[in-house]
Amino acid sequence: MQKRQTQWLSLLAVVLLAGALRIYNLRDVPAGLFCDEAALGYNAHAIATAGMDENGVRFPLFVWSFGVSYKNPLYIYAAALPVKLLGLDEFSIRLTSALFGIGTVIAIFFLGRALFTPWVGLFAALFLAVCPWHLHFSRIAFELISFPFVFIIGLTLLVRFTQGRRTLPAAMFFFGLGPYGYAVADVFVPLFLIGFTVLYLPMLLRRFRESLLAFIVLIATVAPVAVFLYQHPQAGTQYIRNTTNLRAEESVRQQADRLWNYYQQFVSREFLFERGDQIVRHSVRGFGELLPFYAPFLLLGAAVALLKPDRASKLVLWWVAVYPVAPSLMTEIPSASRGFIGAPAFSLLTAIGFASALRALGWAARWRPLALTLQTAAIGVAGYFLVPQVASYLRAYFIEYPKYSAPTYGGFQYGYRDVIHHMESQRSNYDLLMLTATEVNQPQIFPLFYNRVDPRDWHARHDLGYMVLDPSEYGRYSMNQRILYALRPSNLALFTDYTVQREVTAPGGQTEFVIAEVRARKRFLTNWLGLGLFDNAKSQGVAQDFIDVHHLPREPIASMFGPAQWERIQQQFVAVDLNRHFAAADPRTPGNPEWVCAYAVTTVRAPAAQTAYLEVSGSDDQFRFWLNGQTLTGWPMVLSSTPVRRPIQLRAGDNALLVKGCDTIGSWDFVARLTDTDGHDLVEVTTVPELPAPGIEDSAAAQKSVQLVEGFDSIVRFERTNQNYPDYRGGTESWAAGVREPNTELVWRSAPCPAKQSTVLALTASMSDDTGEADMYVNGQRAVSFALGSDRRPRAWSAGEYRVAFVSRTNAAGNSGFLLIQVPAEHVVPGQPLELRVVPVRGHADAWFMVKSYRDTIAHEQITPEAALETLDGAWSERVETRAAH
Repeated sequence: MQKRQTQWLSLLAVVLLAGALRIYNLRDVPAGLFCDEAALGYNAHAIATAGMDENGVRFPLFVWSFGVSYKNPLYIYAAALPVKLLGLDEFSIRLTSALFGIGTVIAIFFLGRALFTPWVGLFAALFLAVCPWHLHFSRIAFELISFPFVFIIGLTLLVRFTQGRRTLPAAMFFFGLGPYGYAVADVFVPLFLIGFTVLYLPMLLRRFRESLLAFIVLIATVAPVAVFLYQHPQAGTQYIRNTTNLRAEESVRQQADRLWNYYQQFVSREFLFERGDQIVRHSVRGFGELLPFYAPFLLLGAAVALLKPDRASKLVLWWVAVYPVAPSLMTEIPSASRGFIGAPAFSLLTAIGFASALRALGWAARWRPLALTLQTAAIGVAGYFLVPQVASYLRAYFIEYPKYSAPTYGGFQYGYRDVIHHMESQRSNYDLLMLTATEVNQPQIFPLFYNRVDPRDWHARHDLGYMVLDPSEYGRYSMNQRILYALRPSNLALFTDYTVQREVTAPGGQTEFVIAEVRARKRFLTNWLGLGLFDNAKSQGVAQDFIDVHHLPREPIASMFGPAQWERIQQQFVAVDLNRHFAAADPRTPGNPEWVCAYAVTTVRAPAAQTAYLEVSGSDDQFRFWLNGQTLTGWPMVLSSTPVRRPIQLRAGDNALLVKGCDTIGSWDFVARLTDTDGHDLVEVTTVPELPAPGIEDSAAAQKSVQLVEGFDSIVRFERTNQNYPDYRGGTESWAAGVREPNTELVWRSAPCPAKQSTVLALTASMSDDTGEADMYVNGQRAVSFALGSDRRPRAWSAGEYRVAFVSRTNAAGNSGFLLIQVPAEHVVPGQPLELRVVPVRGHADAWFMVKSYRDTIAHEQITPEAALETLDGAWSERVETRAAH
């Protein structure tokens, strides 16, 4: 009797521990609320208050959400009671997960007791209570937490059936609930039951009537799912189709090899004990899904279960064997969420191993008092190793994890609670409340959640009370009203007049949202014509001129897909999205054209001749710009999200602004704007989507009085050499000098200079990604300093009459491209080479500069005097953002 009381008191202590770990600070850790949590919470609220889901469906079997897939009902209906009693917020919806988690800890005790002994059950409950994998998902409102609970109850009843109880029909009922809990159950439960059937087929046949009744119960339980999928064949299977990694175009062997590779990752040391799932919402950095303490006892438990002369223990091994199958068929490998059913299995095997070790000590001691002493000491030693591991995990989870898991749509989307509460307090002062759609995930669910919107009102009017919109989609909202906008900090760059009311800062110090009253937007160029597509295979199209930029074609011209002509580019956003335009303009192009080039042109109308600034940003692709036929980019320029600008001269009347963009893979867009020196819009300057009048773009640049000379002919001195160092042209003999080696230099000679005039040397070079600074000398005289680093925009430096520019072409074991060096005429001797010397002087210890042995850079890059001087001008630069103070 005392032994039983000790076991029950111990179980109570474990349950209290599990409850404390799962409920403590549940509202704010994890910090933020992911959109899936909010959707489950709102639908639980809708069912609890009105008996309908967010779509107005009365007591639905599955809930259609986000226009993506159905959410399983078990979690939603279970959450309805706590949400109803406590009100809809982060705590009430996550409490459902915590309760399922606590229930699973209790359930595994009974399973361990049924399979082995009460002590195995108790240790299984303890190890599951502190298991990082299980604890993590017991504190997040994800529907997956319900599946292990019903499965373990079903498995316990199944074990009792093998021991003579009439529990098989009840077991099948709980197994049948699996598909209502989580989609992975659709694969896992049938596989598990197949293994059970093989193990116990004689018993099932001997108890035929009970087996038949159990089968009927199972079919009856899952029948509504089958009927639902039959009625909704596309939507009902959309989640699986969106997440499967099976590919019809691959052979069975290829898919089997990939499945085996993925399967192994779910049982790997890295996943289980070292780094876990790399998705930030799914695990804590630096920790595996299990504690290292589990490893030896897990192996011992597997051996005991394998060697034990019964069949029931083999069910645990089969559980572990089939748990990775379903998630291996899906994306996000290895996924802690999709493989979550493995967490209690590993905890149970660990408990079997630990209890077996204690029992072995008892057998070895033979004398009961000594056995108890040894076992107690062993438990103490185990605690000595286990407790610090648990404490370390808890510190990481409760203190560090909220700092990096809270922000961005990849984390827990921190900030919506503060955003909605603040904006609701200001509603009466504004005509329109707006939420950004930039870098967010399903933001429309948060006003419903935090405002606890009556589902009947939502279904009747579908009015969030907010407009959810990317602020760069100018056509969807007007500034002729009072607007309060919750924006990402980067969104503020779209506005010229605004007042920030509040900044929402995540636990790690990151600004997640700025809530601002916006009054005026920047004006971007939105009237463009497009022409393309042209071939950019292997980036060869970057250096080609597919049209004459001085005489734009008026008639259709040859392109990759037949004749092409200028067509209006329809802009939904301020960015000129070339992918979208050309995918829509020509049905023969793929949905996302890749390895192609195209042109865009607009006619800029100015009331008077004036100096202006062209400001551009865009995707990580190469672009060139021309104004009235004159190049604004001496060489293709790689854009980024950071705007750069340069001065331009607008004529009175029409001006032709031409853009060439060459895409590789991914997004392909640019953003253009005209401003004055201070960055203010030129309100009197307009654009039209028309080709300029003939001749406007034909204004040849003045003759450039500069000679081009190959900048490398022979090496003189160097710090280190490499026979075939990689570069954008492939690789060749190379020589380098770096910051790490003091007083080192790199010296080489150019080709002979034909005449005594201003000379531009061109040579292929590379530099480190690490930042630094180097000095350049010409014929022994210090000429100019230049920067080292990974910046891929054309960069230029000058000192007196000397100028240097580096044009990055690609990242190839460093920043690889070519160097232009302008030398004044008085330092040039006809028929003689120039001696160049580079000395890295400061910066990162690993910063370096390298010259290459190519002697044909001018021809290879088709460098012209005009392009060289335009690049050396270094006119493109960033501008510090300014705005009027309010």
